[in-house]
Parts: sequence; C-alpha cells; structure tokens
Amino acid sequence: ANVTAIRNRKWCHIEDAGVVAKKLPCIKQALPTTDILMLACTVTPATWHLMNNETLSLLPDGAIVVNVSRGPLVEHAAILDALESGKVGGFASDVGVSHESKPSEPWDPDDALSKHPNTIFTPHVGGYCDLTYGEEGHVTAAVVEGIKSILKCEPPP
Repeated sequence: ANVTAIRNRKWCHIEDAGVVAKKLPCIKQALPTTDILMLACTVTPATWHLMNNETLSLLPDGAIVVNVSRGPLVEHAAILDALESGKVGGFASDVGVSHESKPSEPWDPDDALSKHPNTIFTPHVGGYCDLTYGEEGHVTAAVVEGIKSILKCEPPP
C-alpha cells in the first residue's frame, strides 16, 4: 500500500530502509497514488478543510483516510459523501470532523458520519497505550519533567 502522511511541521529524519520519504510541494501530486492517507497537521487557514470534495476526488477509489490531528482538516459533508460513494473505503479519526452547523469536538455519536459502517472514531485518545502512558509512561514522564522545569523557571528538557 502507498501511504501518504501530511504534516505541516518539519519531519524528523527517517532511518528505515523500507520507507521512502519525499517532500512534495503540493498534496494534490501525492493523492492520486495514495492508498492510505494520514493527516497529522495543525489547523491553519491553509489546512482548514484540506480534505474536501476536490482533494478527496483525487484519491484512488477505496482509499483509507486517517485523521490523528484536528477535526477541521476534514470537511464533514465531503468525507461522508466520499464514504457513501465508495471513493473513500474507510475513515478513522481520533477527533471530531468539521461540521457546518456544530463544532467538531466533541463529535456527535448519532451523526450520520459516526454511524457509517466504515468509520472509526476515538475521543482523541488514539495514542493512549502502555508505551506512552502506562508503566513505561514515556509521554507522561516527559510532560511531568517539563512542568517541573517550568515551575523552576528553567527551560523544559
């Protein structure tokens, strides 16, 4: 599968020989060959409704869209239409979706998009696991150390 990740921050260096990373000037160049699309960017005027009727139409039929960042990146009516037509084969989101008449978070569990059989929603806890918050607690430990440093008027580690 051809996986495309969209991010509007600097990428870290990838040291995996099996991963080919390339930076494209426009997402529209990548979408026609994208089987799985991963959205991991902040909301800005340039990314608001980044996934809309036009951009979703560029994906191959049956593509999977995953949003792990912010709801307003995806236009509600566009993703629902794409799912219903089969253009998008599945949609997973760790956040709500930008709806024209209500906020994206919290999402409405009775909404047509939430009830679509090819959608999965998590309440912004998709990254929760033992590795990040459990016994090993790397994320929790980093946050706690950062808070301790700030309370001492020191920069966080």
